[in-house]
Amino acid sequence: MKASKLFAHKSFLRTCLTYFVLCSLLVFAVNAAVNAAAAARLDRAFPSIDLVLEYEDSLREDDFAAIPLRRLGGCAFLVFDENDRLLYATDNTLKEYIRSEDLWLIGSSDNNLYYTVSETTDQTGETDYYITLKHFREDTGTVEFIDYCIVDGDYTIIEGDLFPGLERLTERQFELLQGVYRNEWEVSKYEYATTDGEARTMVFVAPLLTDEAYQRALADANRLQLLSLPVFAVVIFVLAALFSRKVRRSIRPLNEAIVAYGTGRRVEVDQNSLPHEFQYVTDSFTHLLDQLEQADDAREKAMREKQRVIADISHDLKTPLTVIRGYAQALKDGVVPPDKQTQYLDTICRKAAASTELMDTLFSYAQLDHPDYALQAEPGDLCEFIKAYLAEKYTELENAGFALSPDLPETPVECDFDPRLLRRLLENLTGNALKYDPSGTTLFFTLREQEGSVCLTVADNGTGIPAAIRETLFDPFVIGNQARTTGSGTGLGMAIVKRVVDLHHGTIRLVYPPQEGYKTEFEIILPRRQEQ
Repeated sequence: MKASKLFAHKSFLRTCLTYFVLCSLLVFAVNAAVNAAAAARLDRAFPSIDLVLEYEDSLREDDFAAIPLRRLGGCAFLVFDENDRLLYATDNTLKEYIRSEDLWLIGSSDNNLYYTVSETTDQTGETDYYITLKHFREDTGTVEFIDYCIVDGDYTIIEGDLFPGLERLTERQFELLQGVYRNEWEVSKYEYATTDGEARTMVFVAPLLTDEAYQRALADANRLQLLSLPVFAVVIFVLAALFSRKVRRSIRPLNEAIVAYGTGRRVEVDQNSLPHEFQYVTDSFTHLLDQLEQADDAREKAMREKQRVIADISHDLKTPLTVIRGYAQALKDGVVPPDKQTQYLDTICRKAAASTELMDTLFSYAQLDHPDYALQAEPGDLCEFIKAYLAEKYTELENAGFALSPDLPETPVECDFDPRLLRRLLENLTGNALKYDPSGTTLFFTLREQEGSVCLTVADNGTGIPAAIRETLFDPFVIGNQARTTGSGTGLGMAIVKRVVDLHHGTIRLVYPPQEGYKTEFEIILPRRQEQ
């Protein structure tokens, strides 16, 4: 599809893309909001010194009251000046346990200095603790080792110069080295300067992160994720409803045209009012309407043809029957002179024979035109069949003053055909020539083979087919005006010929203009093999 059509004003694909993008954005927004809320809950569950550093400007102004304690989530902090005097404490109990002389034991978050404590076992199996001071270099992403010491189970320094002048650590000092306060709190330190250049040290105390606390906070965040599922469902449902409404509105003109046609009105659909992708449906619908209208016209034409056929049958039967009735009544009443009675009886016989011929022909046509009529085709030599028919017909043609000019192959022409119907076809074509052509006319029969079919040509050099009936020659009850007046034709002969050819799945046409030397030429093409 071209880009111009893709982004056209009326494009179903564009609508799909728009709603898909909108749905994706809304789902992304909801998911981002839920994730942010879950992250905020996790942050509140595990607060860090960054909560206080969000108000660093207030810290540098010593405006501690501007820091909202409710945001600390149960945490606390203390601030000492450059002389290690306590300036501010959020918790009065905390300042009794963390004093200025303990500040050097607490790792600093601003200069990335921190202590590590690991448990070891000496040669005697006693537990010792390996304490190191390290520095994390942010520029290189590496950790530098500064110094170390080893203390025994009583926290007595047995090796190392990490704490010069100190022989033993207290239990509280040992905890602070690990960043832990009373086994319940995590302790960190941040050093900064005020706007006046005075040094400050802040100690931040937060609840110690435990596996139980982490699992509890994680479960709380997961519940928040589950609560977002109904929101997703509502968003998708609303967008689906809007999309469905958009689709219905887009194809409304087509639906209105269909409903209108159901009431007998034809409403043309404006293709510009429909999405581009539905325009081919509009074309198909318009084509269907045209076909239905053509079918209606054909049905009306068939109805008129049926009425004409009934009228023609009535006329063709009424004319001879009227004569028969009149002559019979005259004979009954004794008003016919004796010398004319034989003439009257001959007329009655001829009219009765004509009526019988009409009824037989009509019956044959109705029988052949029935949808359940089955072709009784059998393989045979079509050339030999035509030769045998012409041999039988030769005397009749010669007595009528007609000549034969067959051009038939000497070799067999194998073909599947119904002998009875094919004989009727030849009889009708020959009979028409005998009825309407003058004495001295020559009949031409030509048979030639084609790939998968045979072509039979039946022609004569008589008077030809009147121009008025050439287009409708194969319709029932189509005969010349003179034949209709004289009652010499039924108008069903060529209709039966056409039906016989159709039953053989072949074609027949009146060749016009005919070949040189012909006045009338019929070309009949029959397939060699009939499908069972």
